Amino acid sequence: MASIALFLSLLALVITKVADFVTTVKQVGPEAEMNPLARRCFSRLGFKGGLWAVAVLWLVIVAITFGYAWLAGDLLTRWLTALTGFGIAWAQWDAARFNRTGKTSGLTRLMLRLYKVWRQRWR
Repeated sequence: MASIALFLSLLALVITKVADFVTTVKQVGPEAEMNPLARRCFSRLGFKGGLWAVAVLWLVIVAITFGYAWLAGDLLTRWLTALTGFGIAWAQWDAARFNRTGKTSGLTRLMLRLYKVWRQRWR
């Protein structure tokens, strides 16, 4: 059961990341991007190069995380990785929805508030 949850979580992550990328390209563009890492990649590598850099970084993180969870064989690790993956997929889906509609949800507002606090602290 944990392996199925892990696979479904990975599938949800991939689908929602694709949705986030597509809406970033179609509706947001490099100037309005809120993600500081993506924005920095866009300014240094251009929009397409920045998207590739973010995609490769995302793939490496997901591959290491899910690879470890699968290879570890530990049920707790698999369940925690799956649950975390579902949470991140939800956030990615919400980001894609926000990109497309401009309408915020509770999660979007929370993420924007946390980003504002982080930005003020590290500037």
